[in-house]
Amino acid sequence: MFKQLCAVMMACAILSGCAGKSGSELYGEDGGWKDDVNIMDLKTTGLTDKLKATGYDVVYFKLDSSELNAEARANLAKQAVWLKDNPKALIVVEGNCDERGTTEYNLALGEHRANAARNYLMSNGIEAKRIRTISYGKDKPAALGSTEEAWAKNRNAASVAY
Repeated sequence: MFKQLCAVMMACAILSGCAGKSGSELYGEDGGWKDDVNIMDLKTTGLTDKLKATGYDVVYFKLDSSELNAEARANLAKQAVWLKDNPKALIVVEGNCDERGTTEYNLALGEHRANAARNYLMSNGIEAKRIRTISYGKDKPAALGSTEEAWAKNRNAASVAY
């Protein structure tokens, strides 16, 4: 647990050099993410709204799982098409969990969920340099409440475009 916490803190320290960046400030020389971009400080852009409007920006998972079901794979395949149609778009895949489980468990599970979505996008032709991942565990719920319906909405990987 202490090692995981230290790793998260080090990653935040490394990535903290560019608060509030958006647009061309995000792009590295290779057209992917710039190394010093801090995911936590990104500002939304028109691309953020454009991807969200497709309805393919979020995929859902079963309890305690990071396995992509058929619906999730179909949504990610459509998301890959959108990314190919928008070659300048960079994305952050956010892994999320419901409120059950420990903070450490949910951070790890959220990371697995984000990476599952990332890997599927890459298998559909999206370059790794265009995708970043982050796990919010249970700290960024999509729905409030302690019901099965709320928990189901919170078990997701959400892609945010910049």
